[in-house]
Amino acid sequence: MENNEKLFEITFAMMKEQKRKLMLDDFLYLNDNLSVGQQLAEDDELKKSELLMPMKFMFTLVVICKRGHLDIEVNLMEMHAEENDVVLITPGSIIGFVRPSADVQLLMMGFGDDADTNALNFASASMRKFFIRPALFHGNSSDMDEVTQIYKLMRHTIQKQSNKEYIREAILHYLGALTCIFKMEQDRFIKEQNYQKPSRREEILLNFLQEVHDHCQESRDLKFYADRLCLSPSYLAHIISETSGKHASEWIKDAVILEAKAMLRTGSYTVQQVSLALNFPNQSFFGKYFKAAVGISPRQYQQN
Repeated sequence: MENNEKLFEITFAMMKEQKRKLMLDDFLYLNDNLSVGQQLAEDDELKKSELLMPMKFMFTLVVICKRGHLDIEVNLMEMHAEENDVVLITPGSIIGFVRPSADVQLLMMGFGDDADTNALNFASASMRKFFIRPALFHGNSSDMDEVTQIYKLMRHTIQKQSNKEYIREAILHYLGALTCIFKMEQDRFIKEQNYQKPSRREEILLNFLQEVHDHCQESRDLKFYADRLCLSPSYLAHIISETSGKHASEWIKDAVILEAKAMLRTGSYTVQQVSLALNFPNQSFFGKYFKAAVGISPRQYQQN
């Protein structure tokens, strides 16, 4: 299978330093257009990204709307972000389109695998409860002003080009401050939703969902995921069904169908290519699997 027969994947290593873009090793990516007339990307980059849509982001990206609005499709769900809204894109998310208003001002922070997870509590397992679906939450203006100030301090620190060890240490402290702000947002959400700390069973559900999110292209077999979680398939199936009200096989199927729909919508892949990319034994089996879930064949979905 050729790599170009799968959804185009944006990895952290592909982000490059240019104009307002800054990177600190395989750790942190910063970009914004807060200055008047500043672009987030060059015209040729924008054209290229539009051609590659939908694409899959393989790292954590936090997007904060400071002005204007942003329409974005994540995992086939459309979201509308306005001033002080925060969009969290978790690894493996499929971006279908990005439509900013003419006056939009955004700041973006990307985190690579090398990022210190202790400093990124808002993107850790304890927060995934909120992000089973694409995450969009509304920050208040004072909190987002603080985030902006911390963001600017991080940019300034990286641009000083001093000892990298000290830069990284300073950045970790800034990220700790960001964590506090996002945790306050989380606490507000908890109070509003009467949210309880995840139980052991809910943690198993969250870990299962993450594994499905990461590996649905490889396997649709419950035993595969049970082995990865060091649980028996029957016990895992029981926990998932009891905790979520939905069978484990349904969660797996939904993830596979999401990948299939995104690929078919591009018009760049044949049904056969999608079938191979998702590890089906043949196109006929994939067609039956897709139609049973969606109600129409892959070809009809692609045409419509």
